[in-house]
Amino acid sequence: MALPAILTRPFRLQGADLEPRLVLLCRLLALTLLFTWHVQYLQTPFLSFVPFLEDLPGVAFQRTLQVAVVAGSLAMLFLARIRLAALLTGVALLLAVLSSRTYFGNNKTFTALLLLLAAVGDARLLRWQVAILYFGAGLNKALDPDWHSGQFFDHWASERLQNAFYLWAAPLLPPLVLGKLFCWMTIGVELALAGLMLFRRWAWPAIWISALFQCGLVLFTGQTFTLFFFASQIALLAFVEWPKEPITVIWDGECGFCAQARDRISQFDPDGLFDWVAQQTGIGQRWGLNREALANAMYTVSGERIRSGYAAFRAMIAWLPAFWYAALAAVVLAPRPAVLLLLLFLTPLSNPIGESVYRWVARNRHRFGDQTCAVPPGPRPS
Repeated sequence: MALPAILTRPFRLQGADLEPRLVLLCRLLALTLLFTWHVQYLQTPFLSFVPFLEDLPGVAFQRTLQVAVVAGSLAMLFLARIRLAALLTGVALLLAVLSSRTYFGNNKTFTALLLLLAAVGDARLLRWQVAILYFGAGLNKALDPDWHSGQFFDHWASERLQNAFYLWAAPLLPPLVLGKLFCWMTIGVELALAGLMLFRRWAWPAIWISALFQCGLVLFTGQTFTLFFFASQIALLAFVEWPKEPITVIWDGECGFCAQARDRISQFDPDGLFDWVAQQTGIGQRWGLNREALANAMYTVSGERIRSGYAAFRAMIAWLPAFWYAALAAVVLAPRPAVLLLLLFLTPLSNPIGESVYRWVARNRHRFGDQTCAVPPGPRPS
């Protein structure tokens, strides 16, 4: 039975009033606010940055902001008018920051600004915002004497976090040497990212460095720093070039198991991002793929990039919004294990196991599932 259109809307990025990558960015931020139930942290006006906000009725103001954040988040997920919903949610969060010093945090301000800039619809502004974030963070640390000496990281890691690795490794070196190493490495990475993010040609190196850096912090600390980890990584979508044409998937049209896998993936691809073409049509000839190669693995073609086997499967999964929704939920529930598994899956670290599993499934695919021929015989293109 087909689901109502509104329930499938979160999986559809086309047809909204923003480009697909910004739609996904807004929806992931919305899910972050909902999964973490961030509205519980919204404060009544107290020692506000803007004095007149203290004169507002506290509880009524707080409830209004909470309703606005929840309503705006749900609207971003289930409606096509994402621009207005992002604007509403961003303004509510920014008002919460301005109305309460106890609520203020760079992570909340950054999240609010991401939503407001996404509502403008220009990814360049978002890229500048992320670059400014890293530049400001690196500069602030570079001007702090406690970061120069390593005192900050040493106290934070040993006293506050009581990190087992740091407590073991620090005594093996002269005092504060390990803390100083971590401090200057952090400063260097943040300032380098600020520079890389200003140039499109360095977008993917910046994405990977940022992702590894922030994931490393989560693994080291076990914390997501409220909204910061989520917002900083979701913001990287502004640097991703979304496919302008459907990604061609070359698959075995005579394999019932493969047809079932295609149908399952297609359920989460209502936009038709993947164009499934059976290898039996002879399409592989366009890219010089012979029958033996096509018999051993599935292929994806996006622009000039050709992937096969496990790499093709992983790339397909990574383009599906449902994958990132599930990953987000997992990180909220269990930050360290979820981040570790994501790193293993998305980086070459998983290649040996992934390729082995993929090759085994590919060799035995005709033993699984319904083996009714999925593609009727027909003329092959010359």
